[in-house]
Parts: sequence; structure tokens; C-alpha cells
Amino acid sequence: MTSNPLNRHSRIAAAVLLVFQLPAMAQQSAATPAPLERVVVTGSNIKRISAETALPVQVLSREDISATGAMNLTQLLEVLTNNDRSAISDLGGANSWASGASSISLRNLGTGGTLVLVNGRRIASFGFADGLKLNFTNTDSIPSAIIERVEILKDGASAIYGSEAIGGVVNIITRRNFQGGVVSAFNKQSLKNSVLDNEQNAALTYGYGDLATQGFNVYGHVELFKRHNYKDREIRGLLPDWFIAFNPDRDQQSTGSFPGNYVGRYPSNFPDPALRGQRISAAAPGCKAENLRDGLCWYDYWKDSDARPGTERMLLLAGGRLRLSDDHQLYFEANASRIEPKYYTSIPRSNVTGNELTWYDSIKGELQRFVDPQLPAGHPNNPYSFPIGLNYRFVDHPDMFKNESPNEDYRVLAGLEGSFRGWDYDMAAGLMGSRAAQQQRLYRDRFGYTEAIVSGEYKFGQQNPRALLDKMFPEMGSNGRYKQAFVDLKASGSIGRLPGGEVMMAAGAELRREDFFHRSSDNVLAARIVQFSGVSLSGDRSTAAVFSEVELPVSKQLKLTAALRGDKDLDGFGAVTPKLSAAFRPNEQLLLRGTVTQGFRAPSLPETGNGGASWFNYGLEDPKRCAIADKMWEILDKGTATDKQLANRVYSSGCDHTAPTRVSPNPELKPEYSNSITAGIVLQPTRELTVSLDYYKIDRKDEISLRSLAKILEAEDQNPGLVTRGAVSADDIEAARRVKELSGQTLAFSAGPIQGLANRYANLTRTKVSGIDLDLRSRWSLGSLGRLDAGLEANYQIDYRDWNMDDNRFNQSYVGYRGTPRLRAVTKLGWSKGSWRVGARINYSSRTALAWGAEDTGNYLAGCKTRGIDAAECLHIKQTTTTDLSFSYSGIKNLTLMGNLYNAFNQQRPAEYRAGTALPLWGRVLRVGAEYRF
Repeated sequence: MTSNPLNRHSRIAAAVLLVFQLPAMAQQSAATPAPLERVVVTGSNIKRISAETALPVQVLSREDISATGAMNLTQLLEVLTNNDRSAISDLGGANSWASGASSISLRNLGTGGTLVLVNGRRIASFGFADGLKLNFTNTDSIPSAIIERVEILKDGASAIYGSEAIGGVVNIITRRNFQGGVVSAFNKQSLKNSVLDNEQNAALTYGYGDLATQGFNVYGHVELFKRHNYKDREIRGLLPDWFIAFNPDRDQQSTGSFPGNYVGRYPSNFPDPALRGQRISAAAPGCKAENLRDGLCWYDYWKDSDARPGTERMLLLAGGRLRLSDDHQLYFEANASRIEPKYYTSIPRSNVTGNELTWYDSIKGELQRFVDPQLPAGHPNNPYSFPIGLNYRFVDHPDMFKNESPNEDYRVLAGLEGSFRGWDYDMAAGLMGSRAAQQQRLYRDRFGYTEAIVSGEYKFGQQNPRALLDKMFPEMGSNGRYKQAFVDLKASGSIGRLPGGEVMMAAGAELRREDFFHRSSDNVLAARIVQFSGVSLSGDRSTAAVFSEVELPVSKQLKLTAALRGDKDLDGFGAVTPKLSAAFRPNEQLLLRGTVTQGFRAPSLPETGNGGASWFNYGLEDPKRCAIADKMWEILDKGTATDKQLANRVYSSGCDHTAPTRVSPNPELKPEYSNSITAGIVLQPTRELTVSLDYYKIDRKDEISLRSLAKILEAEDQNPGLVTRGAVSADDIEAARRVKELSGQTLAFSAGPIQGLANRYANLTRTKVSGIDLDLRSRWSLGSLGRLDAGLEANYQIDYRDWNMDDNRFNQSYVGYRGTPRLRAVTKLGWSKGSWRVGARINYSSRTALAWGAEDTGNYLAGCKTRGIDAAECLHIKQTTTTDLSFSYSGIKNLTLMGNLYNAFNQQRPAEYRAGTALPLWGRVLRVGAEYRF
């Protein structure tokens, strides 16, 4: 049945229409507003009476947070429509250099373009760098149950906060002056299958003292979170047919099994002439009958690996205030976290294909090679009279094969704030830090593995001692640490008057000392771990900053604000960033606002420090060899079987080559800069209704990246030392000789094969984005029927482009392609009366193309046609609309009951006709819990 396009958006349209029809039904409130104290709004250092500024700031209140049902801060930030969801997530941490952490990216500018604060100040960066490059805030380490509100500045603010505040600022405001206790507990799980979305959290907060009457207050908070894992095989029956059609490996099993399969050939001199050269492929004795098929023993490797990893978190926060006088207060804050994610992986198997495994020795700078040993003649598990391979799965201790990524962080600070001679001041000093580890068992030790197999110490088909497996597959990984000490001071006050009111000014300074290291384990750096290259990065710096801000009420209608900040690495970069904003209010119902600002991101410590990292690059096309290799292949491929093998080797050495790259920091990097503008309008046609519409445009330049390997090879002669080559090989010489014999042509390589490349971070690329934010909020009194809240939050992307270094131009816009929907919107409805509150959130994401961009030709029209995919399914992944419901009841003394039903109408994930998609496991999810005060 064909759906009516009008019905696709019916729930959103009805909700929005309701918002605009309510003024005719609502009753006007005549209550006199209470006097407001001076407050600091995110994006400004000036304390002011009015919280409304020229800045586009979105505020999530405690009610808003409760309505989302988020179990932690990362889940809460995912509901933001300007969160592009491209940042690192601990759900995929097994394959990450910064496993065990999550972050946020606003405006498609990545973790390096979004600043996260707690109570207006920075918190520790994670102990690992994202992509071995970017220091970032781990949002999983910030407690959520004690949040008072979240303020999201949808604008650059480097002139206020310094580095990273390019695409926006997320400021987490925690509760203060807490009295008494509150305990809460929640359980969440899928109604589709109990193993899905199985999470629990619990929190306890207790405070003592009243700042107003007793002159002090202290509080403490502890928060626990647990997410249960589930295996890939557990959810096979939940996967739709379209997913299996494009990911058929989900139904496959492996011949790398227990007790294994013999693989090889009878030698050419075998006594029985009939068997000479014959292929051997046979199950080893002892294979269970249910695992035997076609004479081979099979193994279901999907039952071992996590489809969703588990984690446990303990988050702590404490604070206190002491009133010294009516004008001065001492305060302190302390937070800490301990997070323990576990990623269970597939159990390792032997590699008996005879193919050479290669990796890079980070210390010696040499290519390493390893070939799995065969079972020698006479080995207890070798029934043949010659060496044989055994395709085997090491199932002795399945639980040992996992990636554990424990991490912890802390921040302690003490400060003094108050007012002096009409100026508000705030000064503080503190320490913060983070440690992270990656402890993994999966990869072979080249010596321990070989010795255990060749000597017969490892008994195939039996359960061997754990100590032996530890020698063959030792713990390896890396450790990281970040530390910062800081002191800051700021003050704001009136410096005069203009026709519109007081001229307010803020000024301040900061001093920070940071250091960071990320180092692989010794066995990795010694190149003992097969196919695992290492990293050793370190760096430190001291940074000073001064800043000022002035607010000029030019008239009752026009207010201008200017800010300027200077940051200086005492041994390196410097950055000066200005900001100008304007707010014009011709009447009470209309506000016009806009900002022009410059932002920056300081080069990170991994980008500018010491050491380096290495990894492999595949599919390299060598401009000095590929043309010759291609011609040789055409000639040799017409020869004998031996010629054909030589043809493939020669072709790979020039046109499809594999070589390591050594990446080094660069202390001469300059900051990334951005220029951004916002222009918006705020309408308040009634006391109950506020609508804001803001346009933004950001152009980030001098982005730090690595040079294109194609460009490095193309300019090899102009930049000596970046490409390391070996001598023309024996294979090269033999290929030239054989080509001459077959064709009479003289073809020869003038350069040997690539052995390695050197790369270094540089200011190379750019990104530009633009779009529109809509924020509609309303609150209506319905008299005896209660109160109705309604709103709409939306982000409409106009443009998003990154830089093509090879062609020196911007790429085509990614908006409308997979992962970058043009429109994301959330319609919010809430009704409350007395002890009851119910709500709904309608989440909408517009359709996209199947391809991630114009260069994704395999998922564009021609590629789809080749794969037999209908053009309509290729051009569009369908839009999604899901509805989440919430309720709370507080009619029992000191007790509040709460619940959320996510995806209430059981919307299924749209089909994506390609391989490698995320698991389509959407369904209804229920969260229930309670909060008790004492």
C-alpha cells in the first residue's frame, strides 16, 4: 500500500498546529514577576539581571531532562538536534584508539569543535586522544542525576572560553545548596527482547546546612550505571531479511574451529604418486557431529563477540559553600569517576594460509613479517609424515579474549566569589586529571605462540592451562594520562551609563599547565605482537589567557556586546579571538539578534608533542611503478601459471601496495581558526509563547590534518625523506627478464618498492557549515485542567563541506547524504496537573541518500544498478518519526514514580541496502524508576 505523504508528518504537524492555536484558548496570567538576581549566562562572563542576551542559548531544565528519560549525560546530549552524532562512542570503543569513552560533536565540527564545561569551567580531557590526535571530554564521566540544567550555546565562544569553542558550548550546571537526601533508581530494557537496551542506574545525593540561615552547605553525590552486553548470535533472530541479504556473513561459520581442520598439500616427493601435490582439507579427530559438514569441522564465531558491549560506571561529585559575609563565599567542587567497559571479541584462530603477516616496528622503524607455523612432522597432533597446517580456534578460555578499557578521572577546585565595591568577582584554582588503559588479549606473541605450537607444549583439541594461553596471547595495549592545573580570576561590574542603562564590563585571566602521554605496552613497542603497531606520544605546555567583555546599552532598544580574548602557549602558539554581538528590541514582542565571532582550536598535545605512531596503509598506487607494473601484468598474465603468479605480485608491488606510515607531531603547528556569524529573530507574541529562529554559518580553516599519501608520493622528489624505498627486488628483475622473453619488450622498474612513508601533522584543510535553528517554547495555564507545555526544536542544515586536499577545493556538500539529514526536529508536549505529569517527544529525521557522499559511487545510482538495487531505494533512506512518552506521579509523600516508553508506536529502522550498517534493532523500550526524598 502506498502511503500518503501527508500522513508521514501528521503527528509533527498536529503538534505544531496545536502550539499556534493555543493562544485563543489560554488564560492570561497576571502574576507579578519576582525580582531577578544577577546571573551568568553561558557565552558571557558578565553577570546581568536579564538572562536573555543576543546569544542563541538553549536551556534544558530538570523537567526537560526528566522527560527525555536519559540514563546518563551522553544519552541526554544525543537528543539535541544540532548534535550530529558523529563523535566517538563507547559503544564502538573496541576498534577505537580512545576506547571506553564518548563525546559530543555539534555542527559537524567534531570533538575538537565543541567545548564541554561543568559549572562554567573545563573538566579533564580523556586519558587517550581521539584518533591519536584530539584531546576531548569524556561525557560518560559526568554525572547526570544531579544536573540542575544544561545550557547549550549554539554559537562560537572562543572569545569567552578559549580553545575548542567553535561550533558550540555545552555547559552542565549541577545543583547547589542541596539539603536533605534523595535516592533514585531506574531500570530500562527493550520490550522486543529482554537482552536489548538492558541498563540500570541509581543515585544518592545528600546535603547538609542552609547557606542563608546557617552560613554553609555541603553535599555529596554518587551515581552508578550498568549496561549489560549481548552477543552477536543472541540477536540473529531479530535481524530483518534486508539486513541479512546485504550482510550474509551473519549466517556464516568458520573452518577455523575446534578441534580444527588439516590444511595443506601432499609434497611432490610423497611416496604415493597418486597423492603427490593433492590438496588436504579434512577435519581433525574429535569434531562434534553437529559441527561436521562436508568433511570439515565448523565453528560459530558470532557467539563469542559482543554486538553491544557492557560497562559499569561509578561517578562521584561533592561540593560546598561557606558564607564569609553577606558579600563573600568560599566554595569547593570535587568530582571523580571510575568506568570499566568490556568488549568481548571473537576468539582468535590460527592463520595457516601461508600468507605473510606484516606490521611496523615503531622503535626500529622496520617492517616486521610473520608466518604462522605449521605442525612439524612428528608433532603429537600431526598424523602426516610432513608439516601440515591446522586451521584451529583457541577456545580453551573464551572469557580471556576481550578488550578491557578501564578509565578514571578527577577534578578538584576551590574558589572565592562575591562582590567588592559594586563588582562581582570569582576566582578559583584546581587540579584535574584522567587515566585510561586498554588491556587486550587477542593478538599473538610472535615468539611465545610459535614456541608453544612447534614444541608441542600446546595440546590441540584439549583444554590447556591459562598460563600457556597467556604466553601465546599476552595482555597488550596502551596506557594514557592527562593532567591539568589551573588558576583563574574574573570580575564584572558597571563602568558607566548610556541612554539604555548601565555599561557592564567583565575582565579576567587564566593560567593552565597541561601534560599528556599515550604509550603502547612494552611488548607492542618491541614488535612482539603480530600485526599490531605501537604509539608513543607525550607533550606538555603552559598556557596563559586574558579576556575582557563589555556590554553597551546604546539605547533602550539596542544593546551591543564586544569581547576579546588572547591565549598564549608560553613556548608556542598565540591566538587572539574577538566577538561582537547585537540585540535590538523594537518592542516587547520582538528581538533581533546577531553575532560575528572568530574561534580557534589550539593544536593538541598529541599533535605538537614528542614521539609518534604508525599504522598500515593498503591499496597504495605508486606513481613511479604502477604504469610499468600494469604493462608487465598484461604480458605475464598470458604466460604460464608461474608467470601469472609473478604478474600478480608485480602488480601489487606497484598499483595495490601495502606499506606502513610513520606519523609524527609537529611543534610548529598554528591554531585552527574559524569565522562564524549568526543572525536571528525572537518573537514573543504572548506571555506564553516564544519562538526563536537563528541562521548560522561557520568557516573553519587551517585545520590540522595529515597530508594525502597520494600527494606525498606524487611530490616524492621535491620532499626527500618522506618515502623510503627498497632496492629493485629479485622479483622485479625476474619480471623484466620474463617480459622480454614473452614479448620482446624491454620493461624495467627504475625505483624499488615502497617500504615506508613519513607523515607529519600540518595546517591543511577547511570545513564550512551553515544552517538554521528553530526553537519554539510555550507554557499555557488551562485553569482547573492543569498546565500544558508545547515546543518544537529543529535544525535545518543548508551546507556541510570539507576540503579535498588532492584537488585543493571543497568537496560537494554532504547534506542530504547518509548520516547528514537535512532536517532533524523534536516536537515536545507536556501536560501537568497536581501530582501528575505526562509528556510526549516526537523525533523526526528527514530522508537521505544511501551514499555517504558523491564519491560513494558504490551506493550511488550506477553502483546500485550494478548490485541490483532499485533507484528509489538507492536515492533515499526513508525519513523516521518516533514517539517517546513519559509520565511521573508525585502523589505519595516524598516519593515520585517515573516512566518512559521510547518508540511507543514501534517504528522500525528504515532499510539500508548496503553492507556494514548498524544493527537494525529498533523497538519499544521501557524505563521505569522512582525517586525518594528524605
